[in-house]
Amino acid sequence: MATQITFGSTNNNSPIFSDSAQFSSLGVTPARVVDIILDDSHPKFPTYGEWSSIGIIFFTTNIVNQVPLGYTGNLVVNTDQPIAYPIQANIKNYPLINEIVYILYLPSNELLEKPLQRIPYYLPPINIWNSQHHNGIPTVEQAATQNIADDYLNTTDGNFRQITDNSSDVYLGTTFKEKINTYPLLPYEGDIIYEGRWGNSIRLGSTVTDANIPNEWSSVGDNGDPITILRNGQGSDPKEPWIPRLEEINNDASSIYLTSTQKLPLFTVSNINDSFDKATSSIPTSPSQYKGNQIALNSGRLVFNAKSDSIILSSEKSMHLTSNDIIGIDGAKQISISAPIVYLGSAIGVDELQIQSLVLGDNLNKVLMSISTFLDTLGNALSVATDSTGALIISLNTIAQPTKTLSKDIKNIVTSKNLLSKTVKTV
Repeated sequence: MATQITFGSTNNNSPIFSDSAQFSSLGVTPARVVDIILDDSHPKFPTYGEWSSIGIIFFTTNIVNQVPLGYTGNLVVNTDQPIAYPIQANIKNYPLINEIVYILYLPSNELLEKPLQRIPYYLPPINIWNSQHHNGIPTVEQAATQNIADDYLNTTDGNFRQITDNSSDVYLGTTFKEKINTYPLLPYEGDIIYEGRWGNSIRLGSTVTDANIPNEWSSVGDNGDPITILRNGQGSDPKEPWIPRLEEINNDASSIYLTSTQKLPLFTVSNINDSFDKATSSIPTSPSQYKGNQIALNSGRLVFNAKSDSIILSSEKSMHLTSNDIIGIDGAKQISISAPIVYLGSAIGVDELQIQSLVLGDNLNKVLMSISTFLDTLGNALSVATDSTGALIISLNTIAQPTKTLSKDIKNIVTSKNLLSKTVKTV
């Protein structure tokens, strides 16, 4: 005898089973997603607990024939349509409308009072098309139309849907629009891969030597050397969208690589390294040649922002900042650079020839003041200089005033401190 499904109150249209005989033989039930609550704009948002209703789906077990597709907003759900709750709380993998899910009947939050009561929960969408993008499927009636038949019915060659016109003609949701340039990731033995619907993914993988389809990170190392790749946004590819592809560190939009022994073909946009004296210092190994554990971040822009404390950059060897345009360092209070030797401009050249030492301004002022005092005294002496007969020595008398003038000029420079920087200090 078939199990009869009885619905709860008008505020909860879940099929509720309250007798062991009713649900003991109940198995997993496939269902088509008719609608889903994702925010407070849904008309049933207040009915099913407001924000606690997020993720609730409305479904039909008639997965072949359903209400007409192609609507452009939330479906006005019939009060007789059952609902199901997401089975996971920490991982949100909500289905799209017209994807197929499995329904399980499990205990409710009234378990203590009604230990035999069971309500519907749903599993993630069934992988009908083996597509990370979407697995929605039309009804028989809609698939019979010519524009959808080519996409969904002609799947005998490899049993996958080969859409090429950027539109499935099946309603998948209010904002979800199908894209044909989202490629699945190619897996290797032992990989654990998490893929979003839009070319974002996490690969928990390893070095794979002698792979049938080689990747970018397995040129060195041994099979099983771990690597973690977080990628957001695929690069362009002329391949058909149903053919899997691999991460490409130089072409993907943004990526983070956590390596162990691998070498990555990452090419930097700036290769200026004049801050290193090639004869006496070790230039950091270029990213494309380095082998070993590292974290590589690659994107159009990188932002590090510490909202309440510090950013600490620490290195056992070198730290290299390079730019094809400008490097700016601003400090609201101060900028301090401490090292046994500080080079400005370049570290390349012969000391005391191409490379010269900075002047200590305060010490220079003291020397200049001494010179000014000496020149003033010398000018006074020259102005009254006489020979052995007591006659003025004109050649000396005439340079007395220029000497005193130079003394005054030097003194003005020293007292005005025009030679001293107000912002740059050195030791």
